[in-house]
Amino acid sequence: MKNRKITFVITVFSMLLCLTTFAQGPPGGGQGGRGGRQGGGPPKGEKPNASEILKLLDINNDDKIDKDEAAKDKRGKISEDFDTIDANEDGFIDLEELEASLDSRKPKRVSIKKLLKEVDQDEDGQLNELEVAAKDKRDLMANFSEIDVNGDSQLDIEELKAFYSKDDKKTKNRKE
Repeated sequence: MKNRKITFVITVFSMLLCLTTFAQGPPGGGQGGRGGRQGGGPPKGEKPNASEILKLLDINNDDKIDKDEAAKDKRGKISEDFDTIDANEDGFIDLEELEASLDSRKPKRVSIKKLLKEVDQDEDGQLNELEVAAKDKRDLMANFSEIDVNGDSQLDIEELKAFYSKDDKKTKNRKE
């Protein structure tokens, strides 16, 4: 009788152990041979493409991502960088802005208003060399005298627009 009880206990224990072991699934999260691409995202190690990100986050299907939709990004990266990615400051991220933010070779469009807000410490609407250096704006530091066409040691909005539109033209010419 004692042997039967011990055999019964060992059998039940073994079954529970097997059940809990197999209930966990295969190692690696149980991807079932799909390589972890359940959501249709890129394979491991590859960057997602802009249209995939837009498709995943654009809940209302208006072909743009608003701040609420960006907040649903699991990694939080788009939500964190929303204002930087939203180059035209319309409160939405469209496919073009998303592509530009993902492509490190493509120069990002510069919002002069954002630049002034970020760098203009004395809020006079102009940038001096000290303000530019303090914010480590290397493109402006390297070209300060070239950008300052009127020679007043200040970069105003028109000078900045001219400088950045020249950069846009250079980029377009390289593509052609």
